[in-house]
Amino acid sequence: MPAASDPRAAFTLIELLVVVAIIAILAGMLLPALAKARDTARGAACISNLRQFGVASMTYTVDYRGHLPGFRDWLYAQAKPGDLTSGTLYPYLKSKPVYLCPTDAHQLAIKAKPAQPASGSPGFGNSHKHRDYSYAINCGICHATDIASFRDPTHTMVFMEANLAADDYTGQVGPTLVSRAISLRHNDRGNLMFGDFHVEKLQKKQFDPIAKTKRFWFPTEDTTGFNGMQMGTGLQ
Repeated sequence: MPAASDPRAAFTLIELLVVVAIIAILAGMLLPALAKARDTARGAACISNLRQFGVASMTYTVDYRGHLPGFRDWLYAQAKPGDLTSGTLYPYLKSKPVYLCPTDAHQLAIKAKPAQPASGSPGFGNSHKHRDYSYAINCGICHATDIASFRDPTHTMVFMEANLAADDYTGQVGPTLVSRAISLRHNDRGNLMFGDFHVEKLQKKQFDPIAKTKRFWFPTEDTTGFNGMQMGTGLQ
C-alpha cells in the first residue's frame, strides 16, 4: 500500500499567509531604500553632467580668447531651433544625454506633474520645442562673456539646473523675462556652475538670498541686458 502523505510536507493556509505577509513587509522596507539609492545615483549623474559643462566651457574659452558661449546660440543655432547639436557648445560636449539631468529625463518621459511647477513658458528667445536639456545659461552675462572681466567669478552663476517648462527652449535663465528659479529635483536641492567653473548644490533657502543679488546674475557693474535693457531692477 502507498505510504500515507505526510501532512507536515505542505504549507497550511495560515503559514502561507504569514510568508506572504513577511515578504510584503520586507519589500516595504527595501523599496524606499532602493528608491533613495536610485535618486542619489541620479543626483550624482546630474552633478557630473554639470561638471562636464564646466570643462566644455573652459575649453571653449581657450579657443575663443577667454570668452564664454553667447546666451543666444549656446544651445542651438537660430536657424535650427530645438536642435541642441547645432549649439556652439555642443562640439565641446558631443553627447546629448549630458544636457539632461536623469531625474528630469525620467519626469519628462512619463510626463509627470512637476513637484515644483514652472513659472510659465517665457516668450523671450523661446522656440517652444520639446525640451531635451536641463541646464540653462545665465543671460545676465550677455554683455561680458570674457571670463577675465568677471569681478567675482566664484559668485556669478553661468549655468543652472533650471526650473523650466516642458516646452521652454530658451536655453536661458535670468533675473527677468526668462525663468530665474532653480529646480529642486535632488532631495530639495539643485545644482549650479559658477564663473570659476566650480559646481554647487543648493537648497532653496540658500539659493533665494543670492538670487536677489546683482553679483549672482551680473559679472560686472553693468546690469543691462540685450540691447541695453535694464535687468537689475530690484536686485541688491
